[in-house]
Amino acid sequence: MDYNERKLISDFTGLPVASDPKKDQSPKRFSTIIDKVWETWKIGTQESPEKKISENWEKLVGLRLANKCAPERLDSRSGVLFIRTSGGAVRQELSFQKKTILAKITRLGGCSTIKEIKFI
Repeated sequence: MDYNERKLISDFTGLPVASDPKKDQSPKRFSTIIDKVWETWKIGTQESPEKKISENWEKLVGLRLANKCAPERLDSRSGVLFIRTSGGAVRQELSFQKKTILAKITRLGGCSTIKEIKFI
């Protein structure tokens, strides 16, 4: 919008002439804009439940079982955590500890939405 158009709008609205936005702003780096958006919307500041579970896996299932199973995915809608096991014996062992493991998981910050564990 050129000066004459801004002047016409100014006269019509009774407000001062708006400055030219093209002249007021210097070019900005795209990374600066992205950083500002992330900061404004607080993107990436909260750890996901998946990350918290992975980081604490040995504490949740014990050192002996931690090497024989791993969290595979989390269905956030239903609150089901799927754990991949190395075999039937490990699956059986984990099923005996299911309530204890689930209690430990729900005590982790941001993991209270997990309601069930399924071993696959």
